[in-house]
This record gives sequence, C-alpha cells and structure tokens, in this order.
Amino acid sequence: MRPPADLPIGSKLTLLAVSASAIALLVSSGAFIASDRATFDEATVRRVSAEAAIVAANSAAAMVFRDPEDAQATLAALAAEHDVTAAALYTLDGAVFATYPPSGDQAGAPVARSDAWAGHAFEDGRLIVHRRVAFEGAPVGTLVIRYDLVERWQRLRRYLGTVAAVSLASLLAALLAGRLAGRAISAPILALAGTARAVSERSDFSVRAVPRGRDEVGVLVATFNEMLDGLQRRDAELHHVQTELERRVEERTGLLRDAEDANRMKDQFLATLSHELRTPLNAIVGWTALLMQGSLPPDAAARAVAVIDRNARAQTKLIEDVLDVSRIVSGKLRLNAHAVDLTSVVRAAAESVNHAATAKRIRLKLLLEAGTGHVSGDPDRLQQVVWNLLSNAIKFTAPGGTVTVRVEQSESNVSVVVRDDGAGIAPEFLPHVFERFRQADASSTRAHGGLGLGLSIVRHLVELHGGTVRAESAGPGRGSTFAVALPLIAEIAPGPLLGAGVRPAAGVPDLHGLYVLVVDDEVDGRSFVETALAGHGAEVKGVGSADDAMAALAGRVPDAIVCDIEMPGRDGFDLIREIRSLPAARGRIPATALTAHVRPEDRVRTLVAGFQVHLGKPVDPLELVVVVAGLARAGAAQTRT
Repeated sequence: MRPPADLPIGSKLTLLAVSASAIALLVSSGAFIASDRATFDEATVRRVSAEAAIVAANSAAAMVFRDPEDAQATLAALAAEHDVTAAALYTLDGAVFATYPPSGDQAGAPVARSDAWAGHAFEDGRLIVHRRVAFEGAPVGTLVIRYDLVERWQRLRRYLGTVAAVSLASLLAALLAGRLAGRAISAPILALAGTARAVSERSDFSVRAVPRGRDEVGVLVATFNEMLDGLQRRDAELHHVQTELERRVEERTGLLRDAEDANRMKDQFLATLSHELRTPLNAIVGWTALLMQGSLPPDAAARAVAVIDRNARAQTKLIEDVLDVSRIVSGKLRLNAHAVDLTSVVRAAAESVNHAATAKRIRLKLLLEAGTGHVSGDPDRLQQVVWNLLSNAIKFTAPGGTVTVRVEQSESNVSVVVRDDGAGIAPEFLPHVFERFRQADASSTRAHGGLGLGLSIVRHLVELHGGTVRAESAGPGRGSTFAVALPLIAEIAPGPLLGAGVRPAAGVPDLHGLYVLVVDDEVDGRSFVETALAGHGAEVKGVGSADDAMAALAGRVPDAIVCDIEMPGRDGFDLIREIRSLPAARGRIPATALTAHVRPEDRVRTLVAGFQVHLGKPVDPLELVVVVAGLARAGAAQTRT
C-alpha cells in the first residue's frame, strides 16, 4: 500500500474528503449525542425536581406534627415514576423520618447531604435530588429522591446505532464524490500551490490566490488568502516595531549623549571651580608670603592687605554660591520673609557694587519710582538677587559703559529691571542662561571668570518668592536686560519695613572691662578672634581645646565665651554641655558658637546644645564685636536678676 505522501493529488483529496467527512460525522454525532444527553438530563432534573417540590410541600405538615405514616403515604405517590428507585425524608438532625419504598430498611434509603444543601447531583448513573422541606417558611427537614437513569442509556444505544449507519453511508458517498471531483479539484490546488511558491520566492504578501468557487477548494483558497492577510499585517506590524525600536535606539542615543554632555559639563565645572578657587588663593598666599618677609614698604604692605581682603571675599563668594546651589538641589534653602521695600534692596545692592563699577568707569544709573509697593520676601536673599544681576552686568560691560537699574510697579507686580550695554547674549545661548554650570564661554581663553552659578541662583530665589525672571538680548555686543517681577502684597502691618544691607546707627561697642574666653584649636583663627576683640578693649584669653577651656574656667569666670565647634578630642558641643552642668555663675556664662557649619540644621543643633548665638565662618570682625558685647550685657542682666 502506497503511503499517503506518494498518492496523486486526486487520491489525496479523496482521502482527505473521506477523512474529513468521518471526522465531521464523529464530531457532529458526538456533539449531537452530548446535546441530547444534556437536554434529557435537564428535562429529567426539572421533572424530578418538580415532583420533589410537590412531595416536600405535601410532607411539611406531616413532619411538623410528627406523623410518619402521613409522610409515608405522600412518598408513595412517587410510585407513578417507575424510575424512582428510592426516596427518604430526613429531620433537621439527620434522622430518617419516612422512606420509599416503605420497606422499613433504611440501608437502601438515599443518603442525605448537609442539611444546608439543596439541589441535584449525578452519582453512579443515578440522579440524586435534595429538596428542603419548609412549613410556613421555616425549614423542618430534607427530602432526598434517587432516580435511575436507565432511559438515558437506552437512548444513547439507539443514537449510536443510527450514527454508525449514517456514518457508513456518508463515508461511501464521500469516497464516490471524492473520486469524481479529484481531477476538478487538483487544478485549482495546483494553482494555489503556484501562488504560494510566488509568495515564498518574492516575499510579497500582497499576492492573492484567485477564488474558484464556494466549495472546499474555494474555502481553502479563501483561507490561504486570509493567511496572507494575516502575514501582511504581521509584516506591517514588524516593520512598525522595527521603526519604533530604531526610534527608541535613537532616543536612547540622545539620552546617552545628554548624559555625556552633563558629565562633560560636570568635569568642566570642577575644572572651572578649581581654577576660580586657586586664582584668589594664589594672590592671598603670595602677598601673605611677601608680608611675612617684612621687606615690603608701607604703601606696598597696605596694597597687599587690600589684595588679600579682596581675594578672600571673592573666594568666600564662590564658596557661598556653591553652598547655595547645594541647598537648592537638596531643597533646604529657606526664606525669612517680611514686608520688603524693593527700592531699599536695590540701593543696598547698588552700594555694594558701586566700587566695582567705579573701578571700570561704568556709570551705574538708578531709576526708582516713588511710592512703589512692597513685596513679601527675605531682604537678604532679594539683595543677593539684585547683587548677582548687577555684578553680572558690570562684569560683561566694557569700561565706560552704562548699567541701568529700574524699579517699577504694575497692577500686581513690582519689577526690578537691570539693563546694560555690554557683551550681550547669543540667541542660541539665551534659553540656557539660567541653567546651572552653563557659561557662554567656558574655554581657557574666556575673558570673564566665574562658575556659571549666579543666574541659576537668581532664578531659584525669585521663584521661591513667587516671582519670575526673564532675560532678553538683541545679540552679541548689543547688551542684555534681566527683569525680575515679584507679586505685590495688598497691605502691610504697621511698623518698620525691612530693607537689605541696613546697619545699626549706633557706634561700635566698647569692650573695655570685659574678659572673653576664646576656644579654637586652629591657631590662625583663634588669633584673629583674639585680635579683633582685643582691638576694641576686651581682655582675651585663648585656648586650643575643651580641656584647656575647663581649666581656664576653674580660675576667673569670663563675661562671654567664643567657641569653635569642630575640635579634636572633645568638640564644642561637649564643652558647652559640661559648662551648662556647672553650678552657679559658671554654668550660666553666655557663649557664641563660631563654626564653619552654617546649615539651618547646624544652627538649630548649636542653639539646642546651649549656645546663645550661632556665627558662621568667615565672620565680619564688627559683627563678632557686636555679638560679644550683646552676650556680655545679657550675662550681666542675668546675674543681677
């Protein structure tokens, strides 16, 4: 016998038709039998359930009044159903109340399930129906009926015989039809094979087979065309996925490029930071070395001190900018908001940059409107904003130029506008002018120094005040304009308004008669504090550790203590706690911490530890003298009380 693979296509189609017919008959017959069985079972369940409902309803009174004989008579009605083989009534506690047939032998009675269960189940070719027995809505027992499904098996045997006969006749007819149609079918199938070959060779899924009718071959052709439709859609989807992957690769490449740019900017910033810190340090160290040699004439020595002071302040400004950026990034920059007159802020900032403007022969022009409204803000931070804008304008304005500052009021805002006629801003850099670490010229040949942080700090401070800042420029060499707009406050409480840069009118305090203990392990820093206080009349004792300070306190009691925090062995916190634990006057000595830790949480920790005042390094000598004088007065008042 030849294997099916070697048969002609007509024979294959005949075999396929016969096989398909057989399978179809088997499936359809199985489905029909299953459907008939399900229908029969459903009808039987309905019938038996209806009978159970009638019997349960008629047995309820008998069970309530404990009349098994009446219940037995009710169950006897089930004799009309010859396939009911057994039935039983159970009380709520599971005891048999009555049975059918009334043999008295409870072993043949159907077993009741949980009394909470009602329904039906098929078990071992039998139907078991459970029905609750209720009287006036209250359950009194359970009815169980066992129904034999003999008729179902008889129907199944009849159907199987019919299916066998029909299947045999159908297979003979399919064999005859297959042989007759073999040749007619082979031609379109060969055409279909040719279409498939063309699709395979050219990978063109738009090719379609020509329909040849609505018979099986037509279905095959339609199915083949549907398959081609699916393949064409899949090919389009794959093309779309490939395009999306290429887009994502390009996007990730862009992100990688941005990361590389950010990394390059970081390295560039670190290099710039090193340069900007080392440049003033070089002048400080150099002029300090010349001063230490003692060979400079008086005028050169004075110039050396001025250079050291100027570069130390420049270095301090760089460090403050870096710290401000750190606070901004960490979200720890806080404002001490008050009602502020912006004109006083602008005047104070202009005074602080006036020397730089004069040195470059730049005209600083102030246009301040009278009666300008007030804003809510931190005067020191607002002065920092204006100072940064003015310093930036002066830095990029050529000698002989003009920088104009205008304060004006609109319906809801007060604006500070800083305009210069200096270097201007290139259009491509203008959108990035407020970004951190961004500089229009970061090369080693740049004409202007700086870290590129000032304008980013300006933007953040303005936004913290609820305002906006914008930059405008017509291009390189055509000047720049920076405008800050802050919201007006509707009305302010009576009392003095706070400006910025306001110093007390009183003179410098006199420290004569005061004895001050200075604690700092760093010799140069301690020497500076001693000199500053002694220069205003104080008697000063300096020590380098907490232990030395306690030894000094064992003798004379100072009027005030100036103490560093970070020291080897025991730090300033340990010292102040030990002092506060001392009895009498020694435990109440007023003290100020002088430390390089200047974060808000550092200040809180310092005050909680027992210091009255927190001063950050570097400290202005006048501020130090004022603080010590205030501490001494407070200590004296406390002693009197």
